[in-house]
Amino acid sequence: MRASRAFRWFAEIGDDPALAVSQATNLQRQVPLLYGLLLINSFAVAITHRNQAPSVLTVSVPAALFIITFIRMVHWLRQARKGVPTPQQARRQLRAITAVSGPVALAYVGWSLALAPYGGPFEQAHVGLYISTTVIGCIFCLIVLPQAAMLVAMTVLPAFIIMCLARQQLIFVTVGINVALVLAVLLRVLFNSFAYFRNQVLAGTLLAAQHEELQRLNEENRRLALTDALTGLANRRKFHADLDAWTTTHAGTPFAVGVLDLDRFKPINDTYGHHVGDRLLAEIGTRLRLAAGPSAQVYRLGGDEFGLIDPDVAGFSRTCERLLQQIQAPLAVGEIVLHVGGSLGVAHCPEAGTKAADLFDRADYALYHAKHNNGGGVCVFTAALETAVRADRAIELALQGSTLEDELDIVLQPIVELDSGRMSAVEVLVRWNSPVLGDVSATEFIAVAERSTAIHSITRAVIRKGLQAALQLPDMVAISFNISACDLTSATTLAFIRREIERTGINPSRIWLEVTETAVMANAEVAAEALQAFRDIGVRVALDDFGTGYSSLGYVQRLPLDKVKIDRSFVTAIDQPGGDTIARAIITFCHTIGLRCVAEGWRPRGSARCSWKQAASTPRAICSAGRWRLRICCRSMRSGNSTRGVSIAAAGRRLNAPAADKPGAVTDFRREARVPHRSAPQRNPAPAHWPAPAARGRASATVPRARRPTGPCLQTGGRKRSERKEAGHGPCSLHGPGGINAP
Repeated sequence: MRASRAFRWFAEIGDDPALAVSQATNLQRQVPLLYGLLLINSFAVAITHRNQAPSVLTVSVPAALFIITFIRMVHWLRQARKGVPTPQQARRQLRAITAVSGPVALAYVGWSLALAPYGGPFEQAHVGLYISTTVIGCIFCLIVLPQAAMLVAMTVLPAFIIMCLARQQLIFVTVGINVALVLAVLLRVLFNSFAYFRNQVLAGTLLAAQHEELQRLNEENRRLALTDALTGLANRRKFHADLDAWTTTHAGTPFAVGVLDLDRFKPINDTYGHHVGDRLLAEIGTRLRLAAGPSAQVYRLGGDEFGLIDPDVAGFSRTCERLLQQIQAPLAVGEIVLHVGGSLGVAHCPEAGTKAADLFDRADYALYHAKHNNGGGVCVFTAALETAVRADRAIELALQGSTLEDELDIVLQPIVELDSGRMSAVEVLVRWNSPVLGDVSATEFIAVAERSTAIHSITRAVIRKGLQAALQLPDMVAISFNISACDLTSATTLAFIRREIERTGINPSRIWLEVTETAVMANAEVAAEALQAFRDIGVRVALDDFGTGYSSLGYVQRLPLDKVKIDRSFVTAIDQPGGDTIARAIITFCHTIGLRCVAEGWRPRGSARCSWKQAASTPRAICSAGRWRLRICCRSMRSGNSTRGVSIAAAGRRLNAPAADKPGAVTDFRREARVPHRSAPQRNPAPAHWPAPAARGRASATVPRARRPTGPCLQTGGRKRSERKEAGHGPCSLHGPGGINAP
């Protein structure tokens, strides 16, 4: 049993790879010292016995042993220079040193015992000292390989004890027993030390495994942190990190940055569900990765937006074409065949900028231009777009530093019933005259404001001014406001409208809020809740620009709407052959589901019948309403020969008052407008179908006729009268709750 255990103990040398490597690495430093110890001690014994023993024992045999020992020492020194061995190499080295240790120990102890009979007591004592110290030194050198140390001890110790006992002298017997006890204790220390060494190696191996696992997890977490889980592409964080690296470490190297956005993805996601949308995005990501080529890196920035970085500037245009072709190709998800498009904005470094933030912003602006101006495709950032970007930034800075209550004006565009010709409502349009930029188009500053928080301030100012203007209109005339997508779901905007209604005392049913189709369809469920919240306070809701987006008719039927406004592109097409088809379809659809219908940009031609029309640019016309008269006129804001816009001017006019063509009439008009109108003869009676003035008694006054081309607008706003006179243009205006001004 013990023999089998001893055999297994020797047989398991080098079986543990980590332990074997540690043992071999340690022995590479210890074994050369062991052989050096043998050479030094053996040479000393040979010297002391050179005149006492035969030359064979003092020269020939030691020379052979020294040569073998020196060769082994050089071999281990070379092994130490090779560094850490592999587990297989370590196993071979351990087994080799174990196999060699027994014969080498036997050769040296046999040689030393052969020298023991020669010489006097000192020479014999030297032999005993040589054997005991050398074996102890060898055991210490082999402490990490107990099998080899045990072979050395078991080879030397019995022979040494037998020699001491054979002398039959007390001193030799005592020395033999002492050495045996010392070696026994030393072997116990050896096993304890090896157990500690093995535990240290095991702990180090476990710690290394844990460290490796930690590194693997950190690398995995880093990879996950920089990878989009849905598509497997690099994510937004990786995109910005790589973009920063390209602009810093590769400064001066030209490369292209692209921002790609899917078209028509939102309707697919809403119609078929998020699981279909996710599968669509995953497939699009795979297509983009395969089509991008070896040089371009594709990223998913979030939602349906992707990013591109490509150092191959010359071939990037072809890469963009391949990407868009892959996106536009039909994609089957189960039994559903989906079709999407793509818009791609591109910015080149260094032409578009050398900073990461500038390149991304300009690529994103090019994407916006491609999507909203080009209807998709590729748009490369150019100097012209640079001008537009600077203009937008100038508008943004002007908005941030402006006093909107003073700088914003509103104009009112009438909505007229077709059957009766009665003006049933007006739509509030905003105008901004910046002291820094001058007159800024609403299409320009509203788009900039929606990308910042300024839109909320604009909305509040327009609603406040519009409600004040509504106080000057007959109670039967409703007032309509355009609400941006940012304000649609804002609880703050809802609370503000409620407070303003309570403050002004206007009937909430007179107030219409117009939301665009794209704003509603961005998140139909949330939009439906927001629209219902507005209806709960008595405000009515209209869907503006109907037919220009990608809305579902089912969503329109389920939304809490009161009115639909047909986009003017369908209304102006009525004059063309078959152009009234879409308008007729929309009108029929609205009547079927019980919604009112308004045609934008109506002209008195065409066969489609709608309930209301919203005036376009028409010749000057005058319609009276009791003591009120509405003057509709064209106001051309010309740049060269092109008409930039129209507006509609309405003003209260007391018909029996003399005409006032002198500047002083403005002051008289404002003064008279604050006084309730009393009965006075009317030279031009009003048609019966126009609404009477408010029961509270609104003022009317004489207004001088405009001497320049003016446009359809009822303008109210924050500029002072003197500022309006200096501006030198503009229609009649409603100023504040108490009066009507002419510029």
